[in-house]
Amino acid sequence: MRNTLLPRLALRGLYGNRRLYLPFLLATAFMAMVYFVIAAFVYNESFGRSIPNGGNIQILMSVGYFLMPVVLLPFLVYIYSYLLKNRSRELALYAILGLGRRHIAVILLIENTLCFALCILLGAGGGALVCPLVFRGLLAALGIPSGIVWGLSFPPLLATVKVFAACFAVLVVIGVWRAARTQPCSLLREQTQGERPMRGRLLAAILGSSCLFAAYFLSLTSGRSATLASFTLALLLVILGTYGVFTGVIAEVLRRLRKGPRFYTDASEFVVVSGLQHRLRKNAAGLVNICLFGCAALFTLCCSLCVLFGQGAVIARVGQTITNSQSGINFTNVTVEDITMMFTTLAFLGVFFVLVFLACTSLVLYYKQLSEGIEDAGRFRILRSIGLSDEMTVRTARRQLRVVFLLPLGGTLLHIAFATPFLSTFMGLISIDTPLVLYGSIALSMLVFSLFYLICYQITIRAYLRTVA
Repeated sequence: MRNTLLPRLALRGLYGNRRLYLPFLLATAFMAMVYFVIAAFVYNESFGRSIPNGGNIQILMSVGYFLMPVVLLPFLVYIYSYLLKNRSRELALYAILGLGRRHIAVILLIENTLCFALCILLGAGGGALVCPLVFRGLLAALGIPSGIVWGLSFPPLLATVKVFAACFAVLVVIGVWRAARTQPCSLLREQTQGERPMRGRLLAAILGSSCLFAAYFLSLTSGRSATLASFTLALLLVILGTYGVFTGVIAEVLRRLRKGPRFYTDASEFVVVSGLQHRLRKNAAGLVNICLFGCAALFTLCCSLCVLFGQGAVIARVGQTITNSQSGINFTNVTVEDITMMFTTLAFLGVFFVLVFLACTSLVLYYKQLSEGIEDAGRFRILRSIGLSDEMTVRTARRQLRVVFLLPLGGTLLHIAFATPFLSTFMGLISIDTPLVLYGSIALSMLVFSLFYLICYQITIRAYLRTVA
């Protein structure tokens, strides 16, 4: 085999699937840029020496520095599984045409290496341009004169390369393992198989509903006495309950709708309910992941806005003494500069993580709808051949997508509404206990997230309709 064949196939694969890989590359490059900026603050020694409380700011930044890879790896693995699923037919054709599994593994290795190089190039380059602007913005927020010069160093680049190299290495292992363990005939069918349906839906519905009710009850009854252990337990119950509700309760509702009198008399009702049943039977896990990523983004946004809007009230209490029965900061031992530094840095980190979680949410939305569009194109082609008009095709597709989009959004808003007591407890730890700040931040966060989500809906529905048209 010629030495240039595999690299050429890898390049053709990336270019031919640019509609799949371009959003993935842009999202990973954006995350690399965010991580580069955080690492630049952590590793900049002159920043810690020349700015008051700079060392404490770097300590807070290090929390995001170590936490972000934990968020990145499962997300990239989940998205890469979508990429491989949508390319399964192409990989199967490679095997049928005579390429061995070793050659397919080499193609995937070359593709991931090129993606990694572009990710680092765009991410580190964008980070180098953004860092001075972010530094000046942080100085302005801290009220420090902007005469301090920002300097970049090599360690942030090295840290970014290490983290994303490890992530892409895991992706290569996953791709090679799937290529080695899967037969070509299985790969040909994989693109239309969807996610594995869950068995025992009635049991899942009962357990899921019970877990959600238990989590909501725990949140409402904990109040100001909530602990990290109770929050962790409630978080686990919410995750399990969301999986149970999306895979069991909604499937049971659709099953009952299918028995209704309109199912066989209304063509639109027949197509919509059947399509939703098929989607939720095979892709419910994707909706759960969208809901959980949305919860992470919305909860982080609520915390960031609370910190941002509550800073003034906390600063006004500097110099006061708090009783032993109260929780929060002892204002007799802090200064205005300490409060400003801590709150500004927390809001700064919160904004970065909100952007990361929003990028994760939008990318999962895009790939889920795109993969389902490829799968639904054949079914809508059959429906057109038996008399379904183009107008009804578009209308039923929009109705299905509207329901599929609103389910994660509704679940996200409901989870955050019941998480308000926990949010109040966390904000109480830093003495933000003004109801107007808390509930105003939650309402504004819900509004901003809903607008963002609806924009993603408009973008993805256009991509979906182009696919099924």
